[in-house]
Amino acid sequence: MVKYLIRLFLMLKAKLKSPFTYVWILLMWLLLWLVNESFIPSGQPAEVLILNEAGDYGDRIMSILENREGSVSAYVYTEADDEDLLREMVRKGQAECGFIFPEDMEERVRGEDTREMVTMVTSNFSVKSAAVRETVFAAMFRIIYADMVENAEAEIFEDPSEVKDYIREKYEYLVESDDVFGLVYETIELPEGESSAMFADRSDPIRGTAAVLLFILSLYSAGSFFGESGRFYRALRKNERALSMFLYELSSVAVPAVSAFLLIRYFDGGSVSLLKDLGCFILLLLFCCLWSVVFIKLFKRIETYLPAVSVMLFACFVLCPVYFDPAKYLAVLGIVTRILPPSFYLYLL
Repeated sequence: MVKYLIRLFLMLKAKLKSPFTYVWILLMWLLLWLVNESFIPSGQPAEVLILNEAGDYGDRIMSILENREGSVSAYVYTEADDEDLLREMVRKGQAECGFIFPEDMEERVRGEDTREMVTMVTSNFSVKSAAVRETVFAAMFRIIYADMVENAEAEIFEDPSEVKDYIREKYEYLVESDDVFGLVYETIELPEGESSAMFADRSDPIRGTAAVLLFILSLYSAGSFFGESGRFYRALRKNERALSMFLYELSSVAVPAVSAFLLIRYFDGGSVSLLKDLGCFILLLLFCCLWSVVFIKLFKRIETYLPAVSVMLFACFVLCPVYFDPAKYLAVLGIVTRILPPSFYLYLL
C-alpha cells in the first residue's frame, strides 16, 4: 500500500509541474464562468419578477397571478426586493422579464391616470415577454375595473345594494369561467406505481459542464499509455498494472477537480448540500478514472483513440443532462446514459 501511495504522490507532483494542468484549469474556469453568465433555456416555467412598491394594491394583483385556479401557469411570479437586481437578472436572462408597480399606483388608478403607470423591463433575448405582459395586464384590469365599478355604483344605479351582487356575479363569471371560452381542462394522471420524479428535469449546466470536462481530461490523459510511459505499465503484472493506471488517471484529474469543485460551490453552492455535493463529486472522479482505464483497452493505436475521445465529448453534451435532460422525452435514456460518468454524477445528485 505504501508503494502505491508514494507512486500517487510522485504522479501528483509531476502533474503540478506540468503547464498542461494549469491550462486545463484556466479553460475550466473560463467555461464555467461563461456558463454561469449565460442564460440556458430549460423546461422549467419562466420566472417573472415584480417589484411591488404599491403595497396592498400590488399584493392584490400578485395574488391573482400566483393563484389562478384551474390552470397551469407557464410562468413563476416572484416578488423582487431591489430594482437594480431586477434589471440585472433580466439583462442576464435569469428572468424572462420584470414589472415595477409604482408607489402611487392606487391613487393614480382612482384618478384614472393609468398612462405609463407600470414599468415593464425586458430584453432582446426574451421570447415570452409579450405573452407575460398580457397576463399581468389582465390581472391588473381585473382589480382596476372592479374598483371602478364598485366606486361608480352609487352614481350609476338607483339601488346599488340590489344590483351589486348581480354585477359582481356576472363579472366573476366572465373573467373566471372556462365556459365563456369553451375550454375543458383534462388532468392526465401518472400510471399507478410510477413516480413523478422520473420525469423531473435533472439538467445542471454548472456541474454538468465541470463533469464533462473532467471526464474528457481523464480520457485524454489515458492517451499517454500509447507513448513511452505505456511501456512501464505494460511491464507490470496485470493487477498492479490496472491499479497503477488508475492512480495515474486519478493524479491527472485531481488538481483540476479541486479547482472545479471550488467553482461549483462558488457559482451554485446553495442548491446542493456540501456533504452530498462532495460525496457525489468524489464518486464522479473515481468513476471517470475507472472508465478511462477500461476505455483505453478498446484501442491499439493513438490514431484511433483520440477521435473516439472527441466523439465521447460530443455524446456527453448531447446525451447527458448538462443543458437539458433528454430522459424527459425518452425515459430509457435516463437508464442507458448512467454508464457515462457525467450522467451518473448528475442523476446521483
